[in-house]
Amino acid sequence: MSAAMIVLGIVGTPASGKSTVAAHLQSKGAAWINADLIARDVLHQQAVTDKLAEHFGSDILGDDGTIQRSKLAALVFGKSAQQQAALDYLESVIHPPTRIEITRQLQAAAKSGAQVALLDVPLLFESAWDRSCDAIWCIDAPREMRLKWSENRGWDAAELDRREVNQTAIAEKRRLSNVILDNDATLSDLLKIVDSQWQILVTMGSIGPDDSAPPHCLTDN
Repeated sequence: MSAAMIVLGIVGTPASGKSTVAAHLQSKGAAWINADLIARDVLHQQAVTDKLAEHFGSDILGDDGTIQRSKLAALVFGKSAQQQAALDYLESVIHPPTRIEITRQLQAAAKSGAQVALLDVPLLFESAWDRSCDAIWCIDAPREMRLKWSENRGWDAAELDRREVNQTAIAEKRRLSNVILDNDATLSDLLKIVDSQWQILVTMGSIGPDDSAPPHCLTDN
């Protein structure tokens, strides 16, 4: 990748406002590489659909023959050994083509002259994508606010917990990040802080994840 392009990783708790921050940064010129959208496209590849249906059964398919993500999620998200094994298999199928596409999009962003590529990968640390980042921002929010926002996705509290349990603990994400955005006030407050940190990022360059300086804990307080 071009040395001039900053790769910014974004992590956080589910339903904390990561997509809101990412969309805002995209409006400011960042090349948003959305691993969730890439993985959804991978799920629609016929070879992947066939492989998953063979393993999990045809019940995961809708009437149109495509994978129903809600049914698949019920099988793979949770604490049980069976769900963990199912998640491991799912990741073994979709992660390789997803990684290839993420790499392709990073290269395309660098070639286009983008100043910042936003690497939005839910399992950033688990899949070692943090090693490709020049800086990492962590977005967090109080549980009661995340529960309210998750309703817009059709999730209840149990669904939110199932998705969160398979990710690196938020305390560890915060520790490994350079900038922490606590989304506990208004949208306007959040975006003001995002704009400030964006300006620092693009004018002063990136701060490596291994830098000894402590992260910036940012709230409205």
